[in-house]
Amino acid sequence: MLNETEAAASFHGLCHFFGRLSKASQAGMKAALRGCPKCHFPMLEGLAHTISTRGQDGAVYVSDFAREAHQPLPAISRSLRQLEQDGLVLREADPADRRKTLVRITPEGYAACARCEDALSDYFACVMARLTPEQVQQMNVLRGALMDAILAENASREAKNNEGRTEP
Repeated sequence: MLNETEAAASFHGLCHFFGRLSKASQAGMKAALRGCPKCHFPMLEGLAHTISTRGQDGAVYVSDFAREAHQPLPAISRSLRQLEQDGLVLREADPADRRKTLVRITPEGYAACARCEDALSDYFACVMARLTPEQVQQMNVLRGALMDAILAENASREAKNNEGRTEP
């Protein structure tokens, strides 16, 4: 167990590391996607996930996507309008309730998303190739251990926060 000083140093070091890791990987991903068509990859990827988990017949309500993306409906609508102008998604009125709007990814959208995924996969394969097999193995073990520790601590704190609460 770490003493208070070691824990504080470890916390600051870990925060600094995560910040640097995030900035460096974002810069690398941006560079990797430079050769890809303008495809709004994070939005398309999120939409594809929402369609696969909450959609029906390859489409999802715009309101469900906004809720799943934790974004305000007007912001999602603006982004979808741009994707639609680029031919990557199609918005249409729900035939059962014309007040609701469905959105689906076009074949061009799926193709653009696949090209972006390939570029990112290649980038991270090149990053991983710079590590020795032993380092990759260590990283995978530690990554899992860190996630398990975070989830356990979160569950512990949630349980403590819920002690003494009564459900309405």
